[in-house]
Formats: sequence, C-alpha cells, structure tokens
Amino acid sequence: MFTRFYDAVSFVFSSYTRSKPYRSQGLDRDTRNPAHTRRLLDALGSPDRHQRNIKVTGSKGKGSTSRMIAQVLEQHGYRVGLFTSPHLIDFTERIRVNGQAISEKDFMRLLAQVQVPLVELEKRMAPHEYFGPVGVTAAVAMLYFAQEQTDVNVIELGRGARYDDVNAVQGEFAVITPVLFEHPEQLGPHLSDIAYNKAGIVTAELTGVVVGRQQSVAAQILREESRNQGVLMQSLDDDFFVRDIRAMEMGTHFTVQTRRREYSALHMRVLGRHQADNAAVAMATAEWFVGGALDPEKVRQALQEVQIPGRCQVLSGPPRIFIDGAINRESAQYVRELLELMQYARLHLIVAVPKDKDYRGLLEVLAPLCQELWLPQLKNPHLSFPQDANAFAAQFARVHEAATVDDAIAQAMATVGDDGLVAIVGTQSLVAEALAYFAIDTRNR
Repeated sequence: MFTRFYDAVSFVFSSYTRSKPYRSQGLDRDTRNPAHTRRLLDALGSPDRHQRNIKVTGSKGKGSTSRMIAQVLEQHGYRVGLFTSPHLIDFTERIRVNGQAISEKDFMRLLAQVQVPLVELEKRMAPHEYFGPVGVTAAVAMLYFAQEQTDVNVIELGRGARYDDVNAVQGEFAVITPVLFEHPEQLGPHLSDIAYNKAGIVTAELTGVVVGRQQSVAAQILREESRNQGVLMQSLDDDFFVRDIRAMEMGTHFTVQTRRREYSALHMRVLGRHQADNAAVAMATAEWFVGGALDPEKVRQALQEVQIPGRCQVLSGPPRIFIDGAINRESAQYVRELLELMQYARLHLIVAVPKDKDYRGLLEVLAPLCQELWLPQLKNPHLSFPQDANAFAAQFARVHEAATVDDAIAQAMATVGDDGLVAIVGTQSLVAEALAYFAIDTRNR
C-alpha cells in the first residue's frame, strides 16, 4: 500500500526506469511492446473487456476531441470516464469521471492492486523489457472506471497507436484526428510512417472508426487499414461536414451536418476553425456510439461548456493572455491564424520548444508577429533546448532570456501595455508552468 502520492507516481515509472540501462534508443516498434500492458490488464481480471471504450489517437487535437466526446456523451446522460496524457500540473488529471479527477487516495489504493501482478510479471521479463508508465496508469484508470461504474470511457492514446501501451485497452470505437509529421525518431522519418503508426488503433474488434481531416498520404493509409481489418469508417468531409465556421476572439461558431441530422447554431469558447473540426468528429463519434441522432440542445450545451486548459486559451486582462501548446510549424500556423483574429496593440511572445522538436519552424511562423520575445528556462530537467534559439529568433524580434517562466510572464506583462497581448506558446511543460502561474484549475472539468 502506498502512503505517499510521490511514491505512487515513482512506482508508475519504476519499470521504465529500471530497464533504461538495457534499452536501445530507436523506433517504437523496436523499443515498446503493448503486449505487456495487455498481460497486466488480464492479470487484473481484464476490466477493460467489461467496459465500453472509445479510443482516440492523432497528432493534433486528440486531447481536445477526447474532451468533447466525453462532454457530449455526459450531457446525454452517460457516466463517462476520461483518460488523457500527459498531465499539465497534477498527475491525477489523467483519470476523470464526469470531469472530476481521481483522488490521490483512490489512485494509490488502485495502484497497489496493480503493483502485485506487475511485480510478478516483471520477474519473467528480459532486462530491456518494461511496463510503460502510460500503460500502468491506464490499468489504474480501467480499475477506477469499473469501480465508478461508468457507462463509457474515452481513452486518449500517446504519441503512436500501433506500439502504444494504451492501445492494449480493448476498444469499441476508434477516433483518428489529423495526422501530422511528429516524433520522427520514434515513429519514422516520413508522414507515411507516422500514419502507419496511428493506423494501428484500427483493429478487427472495433465497431467503427471516425477520422478527421487528413493529408492524402495519411488518408490512404488509414482507409487501407480499415479495409484490411474489416472495420467501417466515417470521415470528415466524406460522411459528415462542418460549415459556416466563424472563428472570432470570443469563440467559434459553426454548423455540423452528419448522416442523421443538421446541428446549427453551435458555439464553443475554445478558439479556432480546427476546433470546429474536432467538434464535428466528436459529434459523429457520439452519434455512432448512441446509435442515433443527438439532442441538438444538449449538443449546444455540451460544446458551450467545453474547457481545455492550455489549448488556445485566452485569459482576460489587462493585458490579455493567450496560452497554447505547439512544437512544430503546422501547429504554429494554427496559432498564427488565431492570433490574427485578435485585436491588440502589441504582441509579446514567450516560447519554449525542445531542440528535438521543430523550434525553427515555430519561430519562423510566430516570431514575425511580435515586437518582443522571451526564451525562458523550464523546470523540467528532462528537456534540452537549442543553443541557437536566441540567435535564430533575433532575426524576427527583440529577444530576452529569462531564468524562469514566471520571470518571463511578469516581464512580458509589465511591458506589453494594457491593450497588448502576451502569447505563451510551446511545449507542454511551458504550458503547465503558465497555468500554474495563473492558478488555473486543471483537475476538474
């Protein structure tokens, strides 16, 4: 039994940490094995096989789409479990029921149940093999959802799918949000490699898969996988549609047309045309799950209540604050489109992107918009940042270095003016520190 939450979280990572000296670095197909998570779940009585699960993967929008699916189904009377990763501030954010995070007490108690078979199974594993932290946490989540008697669970996968530990969880439906070029060291050097990894979420056990807007290469691979597995697919722009999108500073307005009906006068506080796409995917998924059209008024209420901390989030000022996670050129382009919707006299930008991500692409897109730019140091000791970021960013704006994220925010806010905007954009660790600075609740809803 765990008595300190710190010790519980350390145990989640213990198998991964133990194996590190024996593991080679490389592609997920060579370094990860979701079969270990499957064996762990089976040793726990296969709680996932007795539940209805919707699994979600993709490169952009999978967290937002997961929350939207959960919100829409909850509004229709379902008790909904939600599993997401990574967390922003508190580890318990990863496991929720009807928007409320698991307590530390429940997490420690259920992890103690997981610990017993995990330790026994690990004795029979080779030194380089391990139970992935996200798989261990997923096992806790499935026990918690069973305890809480959820009607359906929305399960967000990690960076991949085919070799992702969470993909071991049995699913009834799958969702694939836009697939972009990401994690080439782990998923492969081409978009087709990334799409092949994401397509691994499509398995023969599924009732159906819902797919967001894709580039042609990715779309073809996903269609082929669905056909090979004998799974029906519904795709945005083919089987359901979003139109009349009006993305404004105060939110996003749009209409969705599915196979079953039209949903008009939809509004979300989250910003961006891409969020309308995410909502359409979520609604098509929810329709398929319930087996019929949704209640339009309940859909409107659900979407109006969607809150996604650190995702295109705007805090009222003065000065106003914009916070979003982005680590590559494609994501930065989404952010730029949103910033261009907003009215401000000056823009100050705070950026932190690790050196193994597309920091140059992000800076090329966003830095020309700002007058001044801060590059803070982060608390996360596992991240390495590019040495040339300062010089590269100086091509576009006046650059400041900051010892901490708090210092960067304070300096940017103090100098931008009441009618200005401070945009905080980068890796999730930056987003987490920004949310903590503004004391934003990330555990509930």
